[in-house]
Amino acid sequence: MLQPSMMVVKSDTQEKPAILENRRVRLEWPKSMRIGEDGLILLNFEDVSEDRPTTNQQPGLADAYTSYSVMAEANFEVAGMRFEPADVTRISMPPGQPVIVKWKIVADDEGSYYGVVWLSLRFLPLDGSTPIQVPIYVKDIRIQGTSFLGMNGSLTRIFGGVGLLVSLVFILNDVFYIMIRGNKIINKNDTLDTKVI
Repeated sequence: MLQPSMMVVKSDTQEKPAILENRRVRLEWPKSMRIGEDGLILLNFEDVSEDRPTTNQQPGLADAYTSYSVMAEANFEVAGMRFEPADVTRISMPPGQPVIVKWKIVADDEGSYYGVVWLSLRFLPLDGSTPIQVPIYVKDIRIQGTSFLGMNGSLTRIFGGVGLLVSLVFILNDVFYIMIRGNKIINKNDTLDTKVI
């Protein structure tokens, strides 16, 4: 949970511009994934305030939206893993609107991948002066790349399918053998019964 006091533009004035809403950051990522398969990292930055607070409810803070255009800026950094988008993602953030950022990830090798997800607010002054960036959330994540005998998910499924077919051939062969043998035994018993009668 991020309170308005954590989303403030540093200012020398008595009232500091801030995002006057309680927001929650929710980050989801796979703890492990097969090499060669797509994974997803999802960052959700949403307003959880019941009503939009006024400056009267936030002493010492002014509504940043009156003098700034606000953007959320998200970035994912990791070594050895492919991911998209690779560049910093910037999304306009009107009051009360959620921000959702997705990264598609692919691990090419087995092992642990350590990455960092960053979320910042970028305040663009309406008077055209220099933008201000305020980091508000940083999270270290770990993703384990796994495989079966060094094979990626596609190869594992192919070999699994071939193994299943070979097993079915052996099972059907045994079933046919038992049925033919059982049929011979039944025919032999019929013959014996006929002789006895």
